[in-house]
Amino acid sequence: MKKGCHNRACVLGSMLLALVLMSHVPAQGQISVIVAKSSPQRATEAELKEIFAGVKLTWSNGDKIQVVDQPETEAGRKFYQEFVGKSAIEVRSQWIKLVLSGESNAPIKCVDDDATKKAVSTNPNAIGFVLPQALDGSVREIMRIVWSQENLQRSVRHF
Repeated sequence: MKKGCHNRACVLGSMLLALVLMSHVPAQGQISVIVAKSSPQRATEAELKEIFAGVKLTWSNGDKIQVVDQPETEAGRKFYQEFVGKSAIEVRSQWIKLVLSGESNAPIKCVDDDATKKAVSTNPNAIGFVLPQALDGSVREIMRIVWSQENLQRSVRHF
């Protein structure tokens, strides 16, 4: 009988240890930056930050960039805060200045990944971001941003 109690204690202890260890695994977030499948456009990490912050307004070939945005989503808030390094409000303020001065068109606002993919897929000068699980054949991923919630470390993979 004692042996059975001891085994149960070991099992419960192991389960408790597993829960503790799992609680210390950093949560990760990922965002895929996308362009139309037919688009030849590419960008560096620095260029992408400038594009979404409203600093870089044209592609290297001179074509105007059309940003497709989903700032009201959790992915959008994380994208701006973790990758661009600005809040969605700061970025919106910059875009308002650009639109009012006539320097650029406003970003196309989308409510989710599907709407973003649809808007990006039809414009070779458009760029947007979605969660990686939303990727399909209608768009091309040009960069994936991965960050850890625990220590805010970030890695970027170019495609």
